[in-house]
Amino acid sequence: MQTGNMNYMNINPVFRFPTTEHWVTALLFLCVLLFAWVKTAYPKRVTLVFREVFTASFSDEDTGINLASIAMFIIFICCSALLVMQVVNVEGMASAISTGKEFLLIAAFFLFIYISKTLIILFSGLIFDEQQRAWEYLSEIYVFAHFLGLVLLPAALLVTYSSGKYVGTSLEIVFGAVAVLYVYRTIKMFILMTNKGLSMIYLFLYICALEILPYALLFKYAEMSLKI
Repeated sequence: MQTGNMNYMNINPVFRFPTTEHWVTALLFLCVLLFAWVKTAYPKRVTLVFREVFTASFSDEDTGINLASIAMFIIFICCSALLVMQVVNVEGMASAISTGKEFLLIAAFFLFIYISKTLIILFSGLIFDEQQRAWEYLSEIYVFAHFLGLVLLPAALLVTYSSGKYVGTSLEIVFGAVAVLYVYRTIKMFILMTNKGLSMIYLFLYICALEILPYALLFKYAEMSLKI
């Protein structure tokens, strides 16, 4: 048998990050483990999340804070930050900070957005005596975040370990799909909340302040700090 001249296919993953950034692999592995744990410990949770996102009504089932919701939110934050970093990497944007610090900064920004949304919505519900509507809105926001986490996890794995000239196109497709889903969620929530008697003016101000402004600030940061 001639084994010395055999050509083997290279199946080693080609990182979109530098090969020294092993923490990226560890982080994605942790996200996969969290997803596997949710599927094992809460077998109906994933199906429930998908059903709630595409149901034209508020769910009657409990969607409060528990270990499964925390795990899926962690997956969402990590995958979102990694995909944003992939855009920075693919586009060759200059950054004065290390990759690890950049990840922490982007993840902290997303976390800050959701904490701010939570506090403002709860405070507004208290001020206008609409606590029930506020909790329903928050429930939908976090269910959608859990859904995005489940969708972005395979996308982050694929983009991180794939090679070739189509990575940039893949990222455009991913972020385009996310934008469409956000528009869908905004329209859905607008219709549901107005049907429940919430003022359209309040909803419009909320969308401008907490749905558009944070991402406009993120773009401005990328434009100034990353020199797009």
